[in-house]
Amino acid sequence: MKRIKACILFICVTLLLSSCQISKASVEDKGSIVQKVLDNISARYPVINYSQDNRNIWMDVENTVQASDVKKEIQQKFEENNIKGYEITVHALDMKQVEKEHRWSMIDFYVFENLWKKEKYKGVRSKLTNITLEDPAIVAISTPIMDADPNAKEYAAQIQKEVNVLLQRKKMKKLIEGDAYKIVIYDEQNHPIN
Repeated sequence: MKRIKACILFICVTLLLSSCQISKASVEDKGSIVQKVLDNISARYPVINYSQDNRNIWMDVENTVQASDVKKEIQQKFEENNIKGYEITVHALDMKQVEKEHRWSMIDFYVFENLWKKEKYKGVRSKLTNITLEDPAIVAISTPIMDADPNAKEYAAQIQKEVNVLLQRKKMKKLIEGDAYKIVIYDEQNHPIN
C-alpha cells in the first residue's frame, strides 16, 4: 500500500512539475512573439520608443505616420499569433517638438548642476515645465525661500543673473538655437518671485 501511495505521489508531483514547465514555456513564447512583433513594427515604421508590461504596450511614433495604422498592425499581428490581453497605445509625436524638449531638458540639467555646485544655492531645484513649439521655453527654478522674505527679490535676482550667465556660454547658445526663453524663479510655495 505504501508503494502505491508513493507511486501515486510521484506521478502527481511529476505531472505538476511538467504542467508548470509548459505554462512557463508558453509565457516565454508569448513574450518572444510580442518582442518579435514590436521589433518588426520598429523596423517598418519610424518608432521613437516603446515600452511594455504584461498588459500594456505604449509606443511613440513620428507624426509622419498615422498612429492608428501602427496600432491596427500590432493588433493584427497579435491576432495572427493568438496573443491576447494587451492594451495598445500609440502616439504620434512631432519630431521638432521632441527635439526641442530634449534640448531644453539638457539645458535645465546644465543650469541645475551648475547652481547646485554653489553653496549659496543649496536647496535650489529645477522645476519641470511644458515645452511647446509656439511658446518661449521657461527655465524654472524652485527655491527654498518664501516670497514674504525681505531678501526674496534680491535672492531671485541673483539666481536669475547666474542663470543668464550660464545660458550665455557658447555651449548653451548652441543648444538654445535661438529659441525664445524666460527665467522664472519660484518660492517654496510655488509662487513666482521675479
